[in-house]
Amino acid sequence: MATAPTVEAENAQTELAERWPLRILVPYLLAAIALAMAYGSSFLLADALPAAGLAPSSAGTVVGAGVIATLVGAAFAGRWAERMGILPLIAGSCVLMTAAMVCFALIPQAGMPIAVIGGLLLGIGWAIFYMMAPIQVVQSLRPSARLEALTLLSGSQMLGMGFSAPLGHWLSRHSGGMTVVFAIYAAACVLAGGLVLLTRQRLARYPQLALKAVALSLPAIVTVLKARTVLPVLLMGIAACTFTGLSTFQSLYGQSRGLSPDLFFITFTVTTVVLRFTIAPWIGRLPLGRLAMGLFMLTLCSIALLIINRSSAALYIAATVLFAAGYGLTYATLNAMVVNLAEAIHISVPVASQVFTLGYFTGAFGFPYVAGTLIAHSGINLALFIMLALVVLNLGIAATAPGFRQLRR
Repeated sequence: MATAPTVEAENAQTELAERWPLRILVPYLLAAIALAMAYGSSFLLADALPAAGLAPSSAGTVVGAGVIATLVGAAFAGRWAERMGILPLIAGSCVLMTAAMVCFALIPQAGMPIAVIGGLLLGIGWAIFYMMAPIQVVQSLRPSARLEALTLLSGSQMLGMGFSAPLGHWLSRHSGGMTVVFAIYAAACVLAGGLVLLTRQRLARYPQLALKAVALSLPAIVTVLKARTVLPVLLMGIAACTFTGLSTFQSLYGQSRGLSPDLFFITFTVTTVVLRFTIAPWIGRLPLGRLAMGLFMLTLCSIALLIINRSSAALYIAATVLFAAGYGLTYATLNAMVVNLAEAIHISVPVASQVFTLGYFTGAFGFPYVAGTLIAHSGINLALFIMLALVVLNLGIAATAPGFRQLRR
C-alpha cells in the first residue's frame, strides 16, 4: 500500500486537507459507531451474567477489570502506534473487541473466567481506539477543520454507546438471548475492522502530519502539562467529573425526585447525537475559547435546574437537554483546542491528544468514588452542589487564566 505524503506541522494549515470526503469520513464514522456499540455492551453484563447463573454483582468485577485494562491500553497505545501506524493499530483494536464479544457470548459455557478475559480485551481494545481515533483526524486535517470532524467522531461514539444497551435488549428478546446479541456485536467489530482498513486505503494519497513522538513518556507528559496545553486538559478532567457523576448516580437522583432515570439517558443520548451531527459543519467557525465558556454556562444552568427540580418531568427533560448541549459538545471543543495549541507551540500533537484523553479518564474514573462517598454520608443533593461548584471552577479558570484569553478572541 502506498505511503501517505507527510507534512511538517508549520505547514499544516495550507497543505493538509480542508475536510475528509464522504468516501473516507463515512466508513470511519461507521467503524466508530460499531466499536462504541461493542464497548457499550458492558451495560448488558448485569443481564447476561444472571442468565448464566452468576451473581449480578459479578458485572462489577468484569467492568473493574475493563477499567484497569483501559488505563494500561491508554498508556501504551502511542508506543504501539509508532511501530504499527495509527489505522493498522485501530484495526488491531477491532480484533481485540471482536474477541471480547466472543468471550461474553461464551459466558454460559465458560463462566466467570471468560467474562473477566472479555472485560480485559474490551478495555484494551477500546482504549486503543479512543486514544488513537482522534489523532488520525488531527494528523490529516487542517487545524481549522478539526473541530467539525472531532464533533462528528464523538457523535458517532455517543450514538453507538448510547443505543448499545437498548438495541441489545431488543435483540435479546427477539433472537433468543444475550449469546446471540454478543455474537452480533462481534460481527459488527469485524465489519469495523474492514471499514478501518478501507479508510486507510482511501487516505493513502492524502498528506498527513509525520507520525513521530507518539509514545507517552513522563517527560513528554510533563511538557504538555507545563505549557498552555494544560488548560484544556484540566478543564476536560473537571468536566468529566460532572458527566460521570450525573450518569453514575442518575438512578439515585431519579428516586429522590420520583422520576425515571431512563428519561435522562434517552434524552441525553438523542440530544447529544442530534446536536453533534447538525452543528458540526459550522461549529468550527467559532472561537474555541468563547465556545468553551458558552458550553460551561449551559452545563451550569442544567445542574442548577436539576438541583431546584422537585418532581417535574418537564424540568427534568429541559435540564437534560441543556446538559447534553453543554457537556455534549465540550469534549470535541477542548480536544480541538489542545491539539491546535500543541501544534502552535511545537509540542507533539499526538502526545497532547493522549494526555488530554488521560485527563478525561482521570475525572471519569476518579469522581464516581468521591461522589459515592458524598452521597453515602449526605445524599444526592450535596453531590449535585459539588458538581455545580466544579462547573463554576471551570468557568473561573476559563475567564481568568492568561493562556485562555487568546483563545476567546
